Amino acid sequence: MSAYACEPDKGSEPGAGWNWVLAAARNHDVWVMTRANNRDAIEASLARDPVPSLRFEYLDLPAWARFWKRGPRGVRLYYLLWQALAGRRARQLHAQHRFDVVHHITFANVWLPALVWRAKAPFVLGPVGGGPRVPLGLYRILGLRGAARELLLVAGRALSRLNPLARAGWRRAAVILVQNEETSAALPRRYRARTLVRPNASATTLRPPDVSSDGARGPVAIYAGRLLPWKGVTLAVRALEHLPRWTLLIVGRGPDEGRIKDLTSRLGLEHRVRCLPWLPREDLWSVMGACSALVLPSLREDASLVAAEAQSLGLPVVAFDQGGPAALAHATHARFELVPLGAAEECVTGLARALGRVEEAPPPSTIPDFGLRGISEDLDRVYGQLAGTTPAANLEVSA
Repeated sequence: MSAYACEPDKGSEPGAGWNWVLAAARNHDVWVMTRANNRDAIEASLARDPVPSLRFEYLDLPAWARFWKRGPRGVRLYYLLWQALAGRRARQLHAQHRFDVVHHITFANVWLPALVWRAKAPFVLGPVGGGPRVPLGLYRILGLRGAARELLLVAGRALSRLNPLARAGWRRAAVILVQNEETSAALPRRYRARTLVRPNASATTLRPPDVSSDGARGPVAIYAGRLLPWKGVTLAVRALEHLPRWTLLIVGRGPDEGRIKDLTSRLGLEHRVRCLPWLPREDLWSVMGACSALVLPSLREDASLVAAEAQSLGLPVVAFDQGGPAALAHATHARFELVPLGAAEECVTGLARALGRVEEAPPPSTIPDFGLRGISEDLDRVYGQLAGTTPAANLEVSA
């Protein structure tokens, strides 16, 4: 398995990489290639909870060749260089161990090359995202900088369709797991028949807390994540104008924070919008469990880990009917209130109506399972077909 991002007790890509590695190791012997800077956290976790079927190969460029990389700066370029290392090491390991399957997990982006197919074993790509786009009619709510960045992203994806390294991965993949229908549709037509929709979102250690929102103070919606224009948090703030009983708790940091606070002030909603910085995961889960709903107003979202966490806490999720939220809602018995993506005002009123439905609905009677079992079962089916132990007609995924 190729998992550039793979770290225990993390969210987003590192958490997804770790959870999928653990799920694969339930019934298979797994070698994992990941970055060396993940080593300390991985070895500490395995010391507490050993997984005998897991082996790790830690890869990185030498220090003198990566001096220019600092945090997120240069991460895409470094990822490409790392993939070259991973492809070469995968070939070496395959020559020694004759793997039945080679699988790329993270980065989970269909537009970035994944070079472990060079091992020449049956290749699984994904789950990968990158298909959802912000509708052109909603660019104006992104602000000037946000719209410019979105246009650059669209142009970059268009160029990536011509990237021979990315196309080689699509061509070599026997199965392409995609986070959502939009990512399948974004691929060239010849590769779409190989896709299966399977979001990578998971939540493995959560239990619904014994807390509830304070009804006397009114219902509380929570947003947790990066504050970026395309995350649509300004729409959630505007929805409060239609919801006089609701308050909004925003947890996170990002470049759109100033715009969000300016809008809150202009609308006179300072007493009903509260902003918190990043919280440790356990603290975030505790705060989420005391809220009434998670609001996820992203205008494009591949597969939301925080949505899976909210569902595992028994929290309804209000989101737009696109990308990862739609895939999670349609493939599980999770409690989602999906809002159509229309004009800006329609989005605002749609979010408000959905939160109103949440307020009126009874608590969920069952909690959906976003744990490792479902991932493991799906991987068993995919790997079984490629290794010749599962008939092709039985290849499907559960989520």
